Amino acid sequence: MLERRFQEIIEELKQHDGYEPEVVSLNTAETKPSELEQYLAEVPLFAHRRVVLMRHPPWLEKSVKSGAREWEAVIGSFIRSRPHQLHLVLTADKKPGSRGLDELIRKHGEALEVPGVGPRQLADWIVEELKKSGVRIQREAVEVLVKSGRDMNYLATELERLVLCNRGQTVTVGDLTGIESDLGGFNVFQLTDALLRKNTRDALQALATLLHKGEPVTLIVHMITRELVLLGKVQALASRGEPSSAIARLLGKQPFRIDRMLRSPMTTEDLKYALKRLAEIDYAVKNTSQDHRLLLETMIVEICENRRRMPE
Repeated sequence: MLERRFQEIIEELKQHDGYEPEVVSLNTAETKPSELEQYLAEVPLFAHRRVVLMRHPPWLEKSVKSGAREWEAVIGSFIRSRPHQLHLVLTADKKPGSRGLDELIRKHGEALEVPGVGPRQLADWIVEELKKSGVRIQREAVEVLVKSGRDMNYLATELERLVLCNRGQTVTVGDLTGIESDLGGFNVFQLTDALLRKNTRDALQALATLLHKGEPVTLIVHMITRELVLLGKVQALASRGEPSSAIARLLGKQPFRIDRMLRSPMTTEDLKYALKRLAEIDYAVKNTSQDHRLLLETMIVEICENRRRMPE
């Protein structure tokens, strides 16, 4: 719901100006106060406005003064400069822990409360999302998803998996892969996310869990391929100067997924090699008796650690 509200804000700015604003989504865990200050001081070159977004920065909700003081100084300086084409959007689960930040936001900005969804609304959303792809779902399965305690980002990726595995069919409780009980379990998207980050350990661990749970190797290969193809599209659009919000709209994907892909260290050459290896593995899985797990593990190490095989 936060992502939806943010997109509404972007759309309002676009309607007001007649131009797409530049959206800069900063990595909350890695961004330093000086970097935020730089983004809030530069007028965009290829857009009328710039919107800087930070999702759930830990310093915003903490009450420790030392942790928020530098950020408070940056935001205070930004406000005093009276920018007309620069905007800062912060998301949080509760009001600022720092009194200084709270006062700055309330006096010079706007605090928007984004209401969550109730069980009935969540159930309707699940049904509608699947319906868009021609997939139906039993009422019992909807109830399991609603009561699972998962957030909507997780449910969105689970619905994508269900669409891939159940095209033209009806989803049952048995198709939910333990979502109702295994709240800490890995899924295919955690494997693809680790690959995009080129994190060997996380990717191998996610693969081992998926194979232990009995996920089909062909599905794993398909999902990795699908995610890398999407990454290629995202990088191509970004190289043309498209902002992340426009890329999300053009590809019909959640903005948080696009932002995650834009942070991926994978290069064009990495993608070409990875897709070639996936095609080879797909053929081997379907036509040979080679060890499926070994094939996938080797590919993960090659991709994450740049250990490309020399052409034969």
